[in-house]
Amino acid sequence: MTKSYQSFIEHTGSTLTKKGALLNKCFDTYQFSSEYGKGYTALYQLDSYASICIAEHSYTRDFEYSVTTEDSIVIQQYDSIDSDRRYSHGNVSSGMQYIDYAPGNQTYQYVIKKNVPAKVISVQLLPDYYETYLKKEFGIKGIDLKKDLQVFPHGVVIPEIAAIFSKIRSFNGTELSTRLFFKSKIDELTAILIQKAEEFSLPENRKIIASDRRTVTRITEYVNTHLSKNFLLSELAAEAYMSVSKFKYVFKAVTGQTFSDYIRQKKIEKACELLTQSNLYVAEIAYRLGYKNAGSFSVQFKEYTGVLPSDYRILGIK
Repeated sequence: MTKSYQSFIEHTGSTLTKKGALLNKCFDTYQFSSEYGKGYTALYQLDSYASICIAEHSYTRDFEYSVTTEDSIVIQQYDSIDSDRRYSHGNVSSGMQYIDYAPGNQTYQYVIKKNVPAKVISVQLLPDYYETYLKKEFGIKGIDLKKDLQVFPHGVVIPEIAAIFSKIRSFNGTELSTRLFFKSKIDELTAILIQKAEEFSLPENRKIIASDRRTVTRITEYVNTHLSKNFLLSELAAEAYMSVSKFKYVFKAVTGQTFSDYIRQKKIEKACELLTQSNLYVAEIAYRLGYKNAGSFSVQFKEYTGVLPSDYRILGIK
């Protein structure tokens, strides 16, 4: 277990439990319930290469603590949070991803706000992976992954990373299949980081000014928490004080997707969560996500996942 996770588990008084574990049984799941709130943190260690963390907490009062980092590359996605975490590049918010190199012995301060659940998934790449394994297994010598990550703006949203996280979150297998699957996903995640770092370095993508990036990030935060609404590009563009054509251009430059593809992905990701973590009927899920009827929802769901919602639910609870 890495120092940062160990610090959080000790601070919350979390205890290791296998009883009623909500995730793949190959994770070590820690749960807590105290005057702070309640929740779980599930950890998976892949040799000396990487660690995976899936956590969901809710707090009854603002929760503050600090943690000392260790040398690593961190890729995190905040599906839900209200936080004043003081990253060097700014605070975090629901729907965003955080990608950065964390040098050792740095202190990060957290203030996680009460009432809004903190739902986070992250991968921490360790030096043995990006300094030794990549060079040995793939002959990658001319890439400095730690340096290349600096091109990613704060509040970036990369759909391919979200898709990988969704697969990691939902996978449930034996010890061997889990190890093989997670290893392949971490390699895939690294490939995406290298590819996207090259794209973000292109002159046309570096022209997007910081204020426009922040505006799109703010809008994605709102969209992510109002998936039942049917948004019009003209309304969102007006909210961003942009023309429709500029909004479409900036949105794709920041997120890597058109708005229609982005909202479709977010709705399907939420549907996957509801199918595996609730007893809602498919028709109820369709209604909650703004679909006209269960039929149109099922068609789009199958196009995205390859299976019908009812089949996904069965597969997801095995």
